[in-house]
Amino acid sequence: MKEHIFLPKPIFPRHVCFPDFIGGYSDFPKHRVHREYGTTEINLDQCYNLHLVLSGKGFLDTGTTRYELMQGQGFLYGPGLRQTYYSDSDEPWSIRWIHFYGVRLEELLNGKGVDEPWIFQCSNFPVVTALMDRLLEVGRGYQVEDEHSVAATLYELLTRLQSAASQINVSLNHTSERIREAGNYIRSHSNEHITLDHAAGIAGYSTTYFSRKFSQTFGISFPEFLLESRLLHAKQLLATTNLSIKQITLETGFSQSSYFIRCFKTQENVTPMQFRMMHNHSL
Repeated sequence: MKEHIFLPKPIFPRHVCFPDFIGGYSDFPKHRVHREYGTTEINLDQCYNLHLVLSGKGFLDTGTTRYELMQGQGFLYGPGLRQTYYSDSDEPWSIRWIHFYGVRLEELLNGKGVDEPWIFQCSNFPVVTALMDRLLEVGRGYQVEDEHSVAATLYELLTRLQSAASQINVSLNHTSERIREAGNYIRSHSNEHITLDHAAGIAGYSTTYFSRKFSQTFGISFPEFLLESRLLHAKQLLATTNLSIKQITLETGFSQSSYFIRCFKTQENVTPMQFRMMHNHSL
């Protein structure tokens, strides 16, 4: 059995989640998938990829570890992740999948699948299987009026997995590493025009997920971190150069001298010139 069902774009544009592609394989021992990071194949740079094993056996390879997957287990890849999984040749798996997208999915899924595949054991297997079968059944004869029931069924499926599935693989916590890398970039380029979208793109996350994780990692928001970085640069210039306030304003990424002076005084309780007098006696 090989089934591929592609669904049309929904009319309502803000569903929390909606399937792009659903299907399944049974008795197909040659089923093997390998996709590199950032793949655009079948929209997987934009979609999550959820698989559930109904029977048989298969494997998921992370590059460092190979996981054996059997009935009631599954995996979730976030958009753009490197993907390698395949059926066992002697006991080929029967598997169902859903490729889906939506609004603020990182929050709904609590970050699962964003950095690495979420590999899980499903404790409510019959319920989840029934929901997947319902999606396939509706998808086979999909009509426009089915849009909202399809979105609702997928939402129920994802929330049930969230509440009743346990993680098999140990998280490598790549998130913090990538957030810190973005933070280092912001520190060294704070004089440039850096937006939240730009910073999130450096880390490879959506702006919503990046903003939340950034605050958790550094204890301050992205705008506060950027302002702090610019003020640190300004303090260095004030203490080690004779540049004018206007020049320092431009060198540190502020738009206006008045705004720079106001931010500096709020942060340091002294004006930039007072700070210079305190730390720049030799110049």
